[in-house]
Formats: sequence, C-alpha cells, structure tokens
Amino acid sequence: MVGLMLRSTACALALAAAACGTTDDSRPLDAEYITAAVLAPTCGSANCHSTFTQNRGDVFDTLEGMRASIVNNGLVVLDSTAFDPAAPADASLIQWVTKIDPFNLGIGRMPLDAPMPNADIFLLERWITGKVQKRDDATPCSPTQACPVAGDTCDYTAGGTTGNCVNITYESPAKGAQCNPAKNGGMACFGRQVVQCDSDWNFGDPIGAICSNDCVSGKCI
Repeated sequence: MVGLMLRSTACALALAAAACGTTDDSRPLDAEYITAAVLAPTCGSANCHSTFTQNRGDVFDTLEGMRASIVNNGLVVLDSTAFDPAAPADASLIQWVTKIDPFNLGIGRMPLDAPMPNADIFLLERWITGKVQKRDDATPCSPTQACPVAGDTCDYTAGGTTGNCVNITYESPAKGAQCNPAKNGGMACFGRQVVQCDSDWNFGDPIGAICSNDCVSGKCI
C-alpha cells in the first residue's frame, strides 16, 4: 500500500464502510467483477460501448476494454492533480451515469435507455475510492493555521471555522484498473507518489520519494 495524504471528503470516508445513502454492499471491489456485473450488462451492449462499436473509444464488455477505457480515457484519475478517490462522485465515470450532459457534448446521461441502478453507482464509487483510513493527529487547524505535518489536511467541524489535522490514506483505489503498464515507461502516479505499474494494471513498488509538488502521468512535475 502506498500512503497518500490528500484532502478529506465526507463521502469518501463513509464509502470505506458502506456506500453513501445506501445499505451495505459486500460485492467485490475489483475491475473484473465491476466489468462483469455492472459495466458490461449496463454499458457494454452491442450498439453502445462494445468491442465492436466502441462509442467515444470506450469499451465495457471485456475486462481489457474496461481497463483501457478507465485508464487511457481518464474516466478515473489517480494523479495528484485530479485524485478521484478523494471525491468519487466527481470522476468522469460517475458523472456520465449520474448527470445530464455532464460535459456539454449534447449526449445526455448514460446509459441512454435507462438509468444505472443506484446500488451499482454506489458500488462504482466504492471501487474508485478503495479502502480509506483516517488518522486524527489531534492538532488544531484553521484557514490561517496550516497543519504542521506535510500532507495532513484540515478536517473542519461541520459548520465551523476550525478543525483538526488528519492524515487520509487510500488503499487499492480502482483496483484492477489503476494504471497502464504499456504507457509512460510503465510508470504511474498514485497521488504524489511515482509507482511501477504491474502487468495486472495495479500499482506496484514506489519509485523514489514522494513528489514535492505534483505527480502527473508517472512523473514528478
């Protein structure tokens, strides 16, 4: 597991135990299951995002197509500049199935024939987020008092102007479709950490120290 210290969102933490606004769902959080149980039957029909049709370059009827669509087409982003696990509802994948014409392309909400069941949307969000751990460092913070530990974020009391410094760690976000081992020399970003991308499209060993600024497409910038 590569530790990340990124901004906290209420739903991201709640998703670690159960989907926000729904009952507990114990279905597997991996790309193979997500493809077979959710994306292939809902989005991968012959006239939509199938291997044959490939509308907008997205394919969801095979695991290989799903991985390439998620990673190469930026439907879930794990670079530090756009770390979707911290706010899974903002991921392009979720925007497409929950919003009407989210990117002003005149296309509309996907799937076109019927909405994706809420339980499946929540499952996708939980898959994007992965496991989450939150450590409270018990250090006060505010807009004018930054957290002293690098990577900590200020967790504000509801409605308040002060909070405590917390460390948020994500484990296995978007498991099975985290990175493409054939791109960027096999390097990828897990937040601000450069990592080796394994053949199973998951993050492998960290490479070097955590980037002092941002990490994009397998490089510190």
